[in-house]
Amino acid sequence: MNNAIIIGTGKIGIDLYIKLKRNNIFDKIFIFNTNKLSEGAKYCKKKKFLYYDTGVNGVKKNLNSCNVIFDCTSANSNMIITKKLKNLIRNKFYINLTPSTFGKYVVPYFNQQTIPNEVNLITCGGQTSIPIISLFKKILRGNLVYSELVSSISSKSAGIATRNNINEYIINTENAIKQLTKIKKTKVIINLNPSVPPVNMMNSLFFELKKSIKPKKYINLKKELKKINSKIKFYMPDYNATLFKGFDERVLRVTVRVIGQGDYLPTYAGNLDIITSSAVHLAKQINQNYFDGKSKK
Repeated sequence: MNNAIIIGTGKIGIDLYIKLKRNNIFDKIFIFNTNKLSEGAKYCKKKKFLYYDTGVNGVKKNLNSCNVIFDCTSANSNMIITKKLKNLIRNKFYINLTPSTFGKYVVPYFNQQTIPNEVNLITCGGQTSIPIISLFKKILRGNLVYSELVSSISSKSAGIATRNNINEYIINTENAIKQLTKIKKTKVIINLNPSVPPVNMMNSLFFELKKSIKPKKYINLKKELKKINSKIKFYMPDYNATLFKGFDERVLRVTVRVIGQGDYLPTYAGNLDIITSSAVHLAKQINQNYFDGKSKK
């Protein structure tokens, strides 16, 4: 049986459950938490999900029939859960959707020939920005000296876990950017926008250069950025990145707007939707590469 487990019945866990079911990737999907009276638990029972309130103990009992575990809890909970599971998940794929440091950084945008067993999906800011930062580093090389990511999300899309994990979000995103793009100097900022109606997720990327670039290189950046848009749209349809010249000739700016697909989450919660969409895309790659007979595991 090709089954999966989701840990956590918050907004991310429920949205992921719905997306996985729609894509028909697994035979069964089990979803666990420890509070049967929570809003998410009530929704799971109402929609007749394979829901259990037995937490980690329930996860342990179902591991033998499951290939993939998705952790949709919080950074602190993730560290507690993974310590309890320890060697039990050694031969499973454990996909971490929290901003904890557990797992190897993975951005599904890049082709994953070999997918690590322990995956860290970083953050929404990491998923939206790292392909772009990596591109700019590749084209600009030593001329690129600094990158800055400013994420602006609706306060309504920021649940308890998101608010409690602000520090983890910043640290994990910065570490992933440095590791995956080889940029030593970077900064991450996040803003919660309380406006009504809620704003869509918007990331602003700023790149500081040693010297201004020629028009030909600027045109090349715009051309390559379009390719990133097309590729990410494959699993996040309303992802749009646009390049602008900054207030200074040595500064470039890219804005990234992400609108969700409206499964369980509202469309303005693109910050949460890109994490669940990335997890689904990765699950498809895992299923194809490891469980369809095309690769041996």
